[in-house]
Amino acid sequence: MRIEGALGVVHPHGDSMLLAELAAHGPAGTARGRALDLGTGTGYVAIELARRGWEVDAVDVSPRALALARRNVARNGVSVRVHASDWFDDVRGTYDVIACNPPMRSDESEASRLVTASLRWAPALAYRLHRLTQRALEPGRRALLLRLVDGARRHLAPGGRFLLVISARETADLLRRVPDLRCLEARTPTRAPPGLDVVVLAFRG
Repeated sequence: MRIEGALGVVHPHGDSMLLAELAAHGPAGTARGRALDLGTGTGYVAIELARRGWEVDAVDVSPRALALARRNVARNGVSVRVHASDWFDDVRGTYDVIACNPPMRSDESEASRLVTASLRWAPALAYRLHRLTQRALEPGRRALLLRLVDGARRHLAPGGRFLLVISARETADLLRRVPDLRCLEARTPTRAPPGLDVVVLAFRG
């Protein structure tokens, strides 16, 4: 896969690669269907899903990311519908899988994305800064994750899966706060900021 980068858009690292890998495989390893790449960034996850036969929508709120994702989709010769949405606000329909690597800051702006994207090239430094700011950022981050879970509930097809890149602590917190949410799998990526897992979630019933 050929992925072009851009200032202010996080380049795919190990967490994005594992996210795409787990999203592409259903429980039997062969399922295909409709997929949503939520906060697509470079478009990496969407492109990998499309390469594996999924029907894919990719959304982002950043005009810079949307332009980059469209270029990368064209560069890789796959079919992905790329459009603007602030998380689920302009998403329509249901999906068999929804994949998301949410930002640490719930109030990301074009300016803060420049810093975040740069820090991803120094995972150890990014992790230390996150630990220093975690307490201040935690309420906003929790609210964002709950918003994403609520959106996933409305847009997942029966039996669908919701994948997030979050910490073990955040996974436990979501499972406590959302009684019908269950964790199917959690795996730790390599070559990614420490302390994050790719978590496969689903709703009971």
